[in-house]
Amino acid sequence: MNKPVKDTPAPESASETVSAPSLPWNRLAGAFLAGIPFWCTLPYTVHSWKTSPMDRLNWIFLLAFLLVAACGMPAVLDSAKQRKYDWYALLAAGAAAVLYAAGIMKQIYMVRIIAGTWFWWTGIWFFCGWKAAWATIPAFGALSLGCTSTTFLMCNRLLIQPQTALFLKLGAAAACAAVCAVLMLTDYVMKREVFWFLLAAGAILTGTLTSRGTGKTAAAFKPDLTKTVEGFTTTETPLSEDSIRFFEGATVHQYAISDGVFHASILEVKCGDDIHKIHPASHCLRSSGAEILSETVVMHAMPDGRNLPVTEIRSKIHGSPILTFVWYTGPEETIGSFYTFRRKWSPSKQWYSYQIVTQVYDGNEDAARKFLLNLLSRY
Repeated sequence: MNKPVKDTPAPESASETVSAPSLPWNRLAGAFLAGIPFWCTLPYTVHSWKTSPMDRLNWIFLLAFLLVAACGMPAVLDSAKQRKYDWYALLAAGAAAVLYAAGIMKQIYMVRIIAGTWFWWTGIWFFCGWKAAWATIPAFGALSLGCTSTTFLMCNRLLIQPQTALFLKLGAAAACAAVCAVLMLTDYVMKREVFWFLLAAGAILTGTLTSRGTGKTAAAFKPDLTKTVEGFTTTETPLSEDSIRFFEGATVHQYAISDGVFHASILEVKCGDDIHKIHPASHCLRSSGAEILSETVVMHAMPDGRNLPVTEIRSKIHGSPILTFVWYTGPEETIGSFYTFRRKWSPSKQWYSYQIVTQVYDGNEDAARKFLLNLLSRY
């Protein structure tokens, strides 16, 4: 007689026996909080949107960051579930922290913003893994495009107008979005070693190209513009309301000087404690609608034998060609480059900024340059 067979339960499916890994909220919170250094710079960034013509539309790139970051979020969540810290990220985080501290010490907000942006990214790398970091590079690239002064730097280095620089930045943001989409579709992840090699090579190349000619210095040259110079008439002129507001907190004097043929306007700014009131001259010229033809740091020899390093700017204002010399004088030296001046400036030392402008007649730039050097050699 056959024995009754007991019913046996069907085997459980794999989905029932192995539960999907839950989201590690502590890691995601850590990655989120790594953005605190960047958030601390937001008040200054918002202020620049309101006050700087070149930075006014940079909020677009914050929006682009949010959109591109949302595209890469699935890869971040998937990588975070691996529950592994990536200790290599601490090397990059340390470098970003040092750069952030340098930005605070030198009061250079652009450095602080860039360092804070990528410190946030290293936090995502550390807490969520390299796959998450790789997926969010396009998002943080878009965020970096919105950093203050990036439009000015593009105008300065590429000799383009602010509108052209903005279009190039928008194109770069669109490229970041396209790269993020490709990464999501292909699931490609570059090796960390290859990425850091390419980044280091790019940083060295960029530093080499942007630092050429910026280190020219000479003995301190601080002309006494109140003294009478034979052959020239000098008149102190009142500042416009815009100039008073622009240089608030600094001591500013403006003079009109002429030899009967050429006429020059010279601006002397005694830098105060707020270095952010001192801007590159080309930034001011572009903001006023000038077209910059060239901007170079050169060492001029004045007729009396002294050397004077200046940033020489060739521009057009309402179609009229203009020649401008700019230099910065401290207690011990004169510097021609604004970037070198910013690196060396400190509130414990008194610095002066000088800007002298003359019109170029009949396209004869040599005559205008000779006039400026002859005038300055009299001081």
